Amino acid sequence: MSKKYSLREPIPKEIDEIFGVYNPLVRSLLYSREIKDLDSAERFLNTDYEKHMNDPFLIKNMDKDVKRILKEIKKNEKIGIYSDYDADGIPGGVALHDFFKKIGYNNFVNYIPLRNEEGFGLNHDAIKSLVDDGVNLIITIDCGITDVDEVTFANKHKVDVIITDHHIPGKKIPKAFAIINHKQEDCNYPENYLCGSGTIFKVIQGLVVKIKEKGLFDWKDGQEKWLLDMVGLATMSDMVPLLGENRVLSYYGMKVFKKSPRPGLQK
Repeated sequence: MSKKYSLREPIPKEIDEIFGVYNPLVRSLLYSREIKDLDSAERFLNTDYEKHMNDPFLIKNMDKDVKRILKEIKKNEKIGIYSDYDADGIPGGVALHDFFKKIGYNNFVNYIPLRNEEGFGLNHDAIKSLVDDGVNLIITIDCGITDVDEVTFANKHKVDVIITDHHIPGKKIPKAFAIINHKQEDCNYPENYLCGSGTIFKVIQGLVVKIKEKGLFDWKDGQEKWLLDMVGLATMSDMVPLLGENRVLSYYGMKVFKKSPRPGLQK
């Protein structure tokens, strides 16, 4: 059977000259990934956590979200972490779980719905079980942006919901306390392809900023990087483009992965 091949367009002369410091193959690969300037090429080839991560407070509602979580922690009220059941949501749930443990906050519970029995996203029975367990705040990871009725149900039970998600919002937006989703309207965050775990990691970064500003807990600079084994794993598992922050999260995630104290990852 004959095959037809589609060749990429050759790199234009002016861009080829800009990339003159690299060998021809690298120049062609950079251009085929829509990288056309040296700064973007440097970010792609020499990923740097300190230089190439964006301010988490550029995400819409981040300040409101962080203040609410810290308020809950200060009052020692119970938080429910509701994460999706896949290879993006579960690592995100682990990352937030481990962050809470690192700051010595233990009044929380992780909830992962059963895929076949409960399906995707929030559901009334799960919310009711969290309410009965004394939860005052639910934080979703990798789900929630389309769960309008479920969030209303939680509100009726006097439970606030913070949605952290990366899926495209529907026409009707849930009446959550705060929504952290870089795809929501009027969010001018420079990245548009974070996965669910990447999104909750931005929340964790925001919490770290406020913790350091207020001198809360015994937080060491860069300690949050140890959560990147989970975030990097999720970023690669969820098939998002390995560009921009995703490249940082996956690159440093694999560095942590190699040193991870988690028995499962060691095996």
